[in-house]
Amino acid sequence: MVNEDIKSIHSSKQISSKEIVRFLNEYPNLELITCPKSIYNRIPKKYFEALNSMGIEIEIKNNWGTIKYDEKICKNVVRLFKKDKTAKEIAKILNIPLKTVYYLNSKCSDKSSTENIRKRKFHNDFIEKVQKYKFEGLKAKEIAKKENIPIRTVYYLNSIKLN
Repeated sequence: MVNEDIKSIHSSKQISSKEIVRFLNEYPNLELITCPKSIYNRIPKKYFEALNSMGIEIEIKNNWGTIKYDEKICKNVVRLFKKDKTAKEIAKILNIPLKTVYYLNSKCSDKSSTENIRKRKFHNDFIEKVQKYKFEGLKAKEIAKKENIPIRTVYYLNSIKLN
């Protein structure tokens, strides 16, 4: 996709000849490429010369900071937690990092709500299954072996009170 309006871009990955060609194709009016110092120091001198001859400068710029997520993603994270999706599943569905899922849930969930947004690895149906085994008289070791989970997880799942 060609974007003639963009005159400056930031690259956070190694700048290769292939990347430069891609930049030139996508941004025909490019005047400035910024990158972190670690990448800047690894750019071959001939790339600097070639880009300078085309009127394109390369400068060091650290683009630190967090990505800003809009309210829609925030609400989706909370909604999916309420539907008993695991954080891992939510990260995959929304294509965002796992840590971000936890962060957005804590940031966006209604703190005054009495509803507890769970950050569980296991679905309610699995927890009920493990609790049913206990009720049927199976020992924790047997449940752990049967479901291929650690014994401490069996004890933890049996301690959860479901609605």
